Amino acid sequence: MVRWCHALVALVALGMAVPTEAQIPPRPKKLIHYGWSTRDTIYLRDHWQEMQEMPFDGLAVSVALDRDKPTVGDGATANLLGWNTFGATAYPAAQFAQQIADLQSVPRDRLRELFLPVCIASSGQDQGYDWFDDQRWATLLANWRSLVTIAREGGCQGLLLDVEHYDYGCELFCYRHHRQQRTNRPFADCRAQVRRRGRELMQQTCALYPDITVLMLYGWTLVQYDRAGFAGQPPEETRYSLLADFLDGMLEGSAPQTRFVDLWEFSYGYRERTQFLEGYHTVLNKALAVTSLPERYRAQVSCGFGLYLDNGSHWDAQDFAANYFSPEQFRDSLKLALELSDEYVWIYQQTPGFFPPSNLPEAYLEAIRNARQPAVGG
Repeated sequence: MVRWCHALVALVALGMAVPTEAQIPPRPKKLIHYGWSTRDTIYLRDHWQEMQEMPFDGLAVSVALDRDKPTVGDGATANLLGWNTFGATAYPAAQFAQQIADLQSVPRDRLRELFLPVCIASSGQDQGYDWFDDQRWATLLANWRSLVTIAREGGCQGLLLDVEHYDYGCELFCYRHHRQQRTNRPFADCRAQVRRRGRELMQQTCALYPDITVLMLYGWTLVQYDRAGFAGQPPEETRYSLLADFLDGMLEGSAPQTRFVDLWEFSYGYRERTQFLEGYHTVLNKALAVTSLPERYRAQVSCGFGLYLDNGSHWDAQDFAANYFSPEQFRDSLKLALELSDEYVWIYQQTPGFFPPSNLPEAYLEAIRNARQPAVGG
């Protein structure tokens, strides 16, 4: 995931000004977990009582391809439907009856919102992918329908979509890579094809689940970040040159009741109110310059925030001052995130674990609980 410090550089490059005010709806705010503690449907089925004791309203929940193989730890992504949806192997919905039953068995008293993560731009899924390959697309589309079917029948609120490129040579949304390695077609043709694919994806989604919520770790704002990093170069030379077209296609193919939430991963290390207001302004206003569907965007896209509990580089369960966030700092940042988001805030972590609790001082759990009280309205 792109580190928050890089994001701050990008915001400066974009020349962002702090908004004088933010028109934030008075909705109840919802705190979601997604990180290295994310567990699968089997763990949720067996441990939901303990899981709901954590201070979250909802969770990302993985779907195992093989229920007898690990779904956490090194290499586990090869066994997750959400990390293989855009791959070359077909996974029919019928093979996930047990996973759906797992989800259906869990009461929704406190963990009211569950989301199925889907990471579509990883090296393991590439396998020669070409946006113009109709046969491969049919496999991909069937896998996506399987994921949406699990979400709908399992009573999930929706999907948690990650479009960031992970560790491979022909990046999914990089026109330059596809032109050089897959198909040498004009940029305009590739843009139109990618938009068509995004539209088809959401048309299939809405045929099954029209009021789905799609949480996005990054949305159209990643294209802004990308263009700032490639300042002075034509759009077709940037890393995410095709992403806005894909997302516009998804928006175009969605139903009016479909909701998209930009979770603004750039806010991982935010501590100041002005930073959150800048992020909010970027998602809801500046991103209008990236989408070709500004009216649909205004109607269906909202702003969330993400916080990175341990910052990945250091975590000391005894010496809080050595951590990027002390408990008090994390409480204050989370309080701001909850206050200034439209609805959703998510916590990401690596070293400390929530499920089950491990290397996680009670002071940080207390900080999360304290941050929620004034901002969450039921």
